[in-house]
Amino acid sequence: MPGIRLERRRALSAAVSLLPAPAEAILRTTKETPELPQVLAVMLLRTTYDSVESWGVYSDMADYQKKFAVQLRDGFESFRGRYENYDLTDLYNTSKLLESRSGGVTNRFYFSFLNDAQWRVIARAIRRGPDRERFSQLVGSRLYQSILRGEDIKSDVDMQGQEANLPSIGRWPQLAVSKGSDPTVLSSGTRQLLKYLKDIGYCKDFQVTDFASTGDAVKFVSFVFDPVNLDATVSLMRSNGGFAPRYDQRILQAYFADCGFSSTFEDTLAESIEVTSTSSRFVPKGVRTAWMLKPDNAS
Repeated sequence: MPGIRLERRRALSAAVSLLPAPAEAILRTTKETPELPQVLAVMLLRTTYDSVESWGVYSDMADYQKKFAVQLRDGFESFRGRYENYDLTDLYNTSKLLESRSGGVTNRFYFSFLNDAQWRVIARAIRRGPDRERFSQLVGSRLYQSILRGEDIKSDVDMQGQEANLPSIGRWPQLAVSKGSDPTVLSSGTRQLLKYLKDIGYCKDFQVTDFASTGDAVKFVSFVFDPVNLDATVSLMRSNGGFAPRYDQRILQAYFADCGFSSTFEDTLAESIEVTSTSSRFVPKGVRTAWMLKPDNAS
């Protein structure tokens, strides 16, 4: 299966080595597997991993890696069955994986599979709702700071397995975001960040309503259409105690805190910014989020 190693940089690239080879060729496969940018995939998975380590979710990261590997192993047959009509052969192409040094994470379905496994393993160690909230905000804060400063994303390992002189796989771009306490500025900054996420391939599109002031609060609604980890998000929001990455919301929370606001939100799987459904046949197209912001001194 695409590999799991214990070192920080190697932990995600190794995930592919854990995948069992397919028992036989799947000749009926006709659909191409959607891809996502390697820089985006690595940034999201690494930031989650690094947050686990810095938070001390597991006292020994080897224990986390072991549980993560078991989660991938136990869930792989279900993963492969779900996408049996898609071409997953690149996940078993060792030469191509070594050449790209992607670890398979650019395969959108496999990325979601890894992301789902991360948050299920984290959930077993962080059980209290308030602790889960704080951990999620830590992940969002790290991503937000990375957006503000920009980063050169390095390959997990070089050909000799050395940490020094690792080749770059791309640039996590820097963004100068508008900051302020006025609802107009907050709205502008929110749209800047969501457009940034859209431009780097995180989602297909987004919508944001007007920011409305109500007393000491500011309210608005956002909708993120087809985030790259939508499959994981749907699965985790419907199980796992609802404990899911929510990367875009957590980035926005960090931004609002940077502007002097505390923020709370309620989100739901939805078809658009206006439509939600509880039908058993409902197919989510994204996540709709209702926000409330308050100045820190009034929270």
